[in-house]
Amino acid sequence: MLKFGWGKRSIAMDGPVGIIGQPHLRISLGVRDELLVTALVIDDGNEISVMLSGDLIFADDGIIHDVRAAVREKNPEIPVEKILFNATHTHTSLRYERCTDYDIAPFDGIEMTDPEVCRSFLTERAAEAVLEAYETRCEGSYSYGYSYAVVGHHRRPIYTDDLRTRPGEAGARAFAVNKHAKMYGKTNDPAFSGYEGNVDSAVYFLFTFDKEEHLSGVIVNVACPSQCSEQLEQLSADYWVEVRELIRQQYGDICVLPQCACAGDIAPRCLHAFAAERRRNSLKYAEEASHARMDIAERILAALNECYAWASKEKIGEAKLFHSVRNVELEAWEITKEQYLAAKEEYDFYSSQKFESTDDKIADFKKNTKLGWLRGRCESIIRRYEENIDRRKVELHLIRLGDVAFASNPFELYTAYQHRIQARSPFVQTFTVQLSAADTCDYLPTKLASENMGYGAVIQSCTVSPKGGDTLVEETIVGLEQLYRE
Repeated sequence: MLKFGWGKRSIAMDGPVGIIGQPHLRISLGVRDELLVTALVIDDGNEISVMLSGDLIFADDGIIHDVRAAVREKNPEIPVEKILFNATHTHTSLRYERCTDYDIAPFDGIEMTDPEVCRSFLTERAAEAVLEAYETRCEGSYSYGYSYAVVGHHRRPIYTDDLRTRPGEAGARAFAVNKHAKMYGKTNDPAFSGYEGNVDSAVYFLFTFDKEEHLSGVIVNVACPSQCSEQLEQLSADYWVEVRELIRQQYGDICVLPQCACAGDIAPRCLHAFAAERRRNSLKYAEEASHARMDIAERILAALNECYAWASKEKIGEAKLFHSVRNVELEAWEITKEQYLAAKEEYDFYSSQKFESTDDKIADFKKNTKLGWLRGRCESIIRRYEENIDRRKVELHLIRLGDVAFASNPFELYTAYQHRIQARSPFVQTFTVQLSAADTCDYLPTKLASENMGYGAVIQSCTVSPKGGDTLVEETIVGLEQLYRE
């Protein structure tokens, strides 16, 4: 008989904590709404699998090692290597990373909570959520399914001309990264020819029930990052706040574990219908700050209701559970000598610019951290070339629960890869989970995107090549097929 256990903890911190997610670093002005880490433990008597989700932009900088060590210290029985930790990619969560490009800039006169304090806080809360889920596991069952909700839209418009040849674009710094594509580019441009890729409006659900068949929790898997409120200078879990609240209003105080499916080229805004969407939301909702978030939450709830109505007819109490962890090497993004020399030139340019020092310390801080970020991007390219890094090792988690599978990756992975994995998976339904814990999280674009260039598809924002993306797909399929044969 299967056992399920749930746990959750708040990770909202008071005080001036750092907020990452933009080219400049922000200082929190307070907690706007709830941020959580949520854990689900599944136990079939032989195997234990742990899924952990955090309202974070990334689960990077080795935070998973800290969480596993904290869990192991408190309860050695838990197989900590089986903890799959993913981020929802909210751009308004606390900074816990030890060293970032922002730190190149001076912090004189700025009060900011030490990232080590934030890291310890996050580690402790995440470990507590896992321990609670493990300790409260009890016999139960699950059901699964999917429905549809329009949440994400493609964010890479493409153009018939080469954007680098346009006045004002050719002289742009940072390698003038836009060629035929531009993230959040204007769609009323005469040269706009459509979007580079597709989207996925399927929302995947896995429901758990206690022994009395009462709903105890749900995994909600959406192919869209949570960045409706990405410019805020307050801590926020973005649209997942409203999603959780609406689900609780209807189903009681159950746990909601959010997962971001592959969505490296997706965002929760429709670029070609921006004005119409804004008018719709302003008339529909009273509070401007929550327009898009509530709209998304209502759509996800409607999808959940539709799915639950039929999926809950089949409650499964016994099923095969396997959790496989694969360490694979992927082909790195090749940096040419010309790009290396360009990066050195760019670095010299940004290094020649002095940090601001005026009476407006906050404005200086934003400008200086952005300059540090720009220098750091160049330094990374220089280092990768000089160290001749041609492979990157990543950790992939593959979980089987009966006819359901979960496949993780540490990237902002373009949606096309998800479709390739799901199409070839031998399982009835395969959840993909991006931005899963790693030392580094970055983009992994398609070959087409790399040719069109633009942010998220160039050497500044990618360490693994599209060829490495192909390898990721193949390694995932091999692992899924092995689980299917178990």
